[in-house]
Amino acid sequence: MGDSRVRVRLLTVDDWSALRSIRLRALADAPQAFASTLEHALARTDQDWRELLVHRAQFVASVDGSDVGTAAGLDDPERAGAHLISMWVDGKVRGTGVSDLLIRAVIDWAIDAGHRKVWLEVAVGNAAAERLYLRHGFVRTGVQAVIAPDDPRPEFEMLLEL
Repeated sequence: MGDSRVRVRLLTVDDWSALRSIRLRALADAPQAFASTLEHALARTDQDWRELLVHRAQFVASVDGSDVGTAAGLDDPERAGAHLISMWVDGKVRGTGVSDLLIRAVIDWAIDAGHRKVWLEVAVGNAAAERLYLRHGFVRTGVQAVIAPDDPRPEFEMLLEL
């Protein structure tokens, strides 16, 4: 990243417009990576964006004041763990360590919250994402599903025991 400094911050409900902005960028850039669509995100109200931040730990990475990536963690009491979702990094900074910082932020949040595991899903064929998660200790669980009921693309689950 040269002289640039990456800053990772946890968004609050008051940061809903930052979440909206980066989520719209992510969906426009990599629609195949998400279960949601740009059209669905554009239809959300300001209150919908605020509500998302009530129920998740949403992290955003910035370089020189510009948001360049995001990842979130969700509590899942039924699985006694955390679910890593909504991972995206701007193509201009991929391969520079921003993804690693975001994953580490979610893992640290999960540990602080007392979780014993973190899991996520990866679309089949997204080898770069799988390599990234493997680097952090995630392993395939053998569980496979489709991305969403209206999106039959296959995905597989990965798990990190904390």
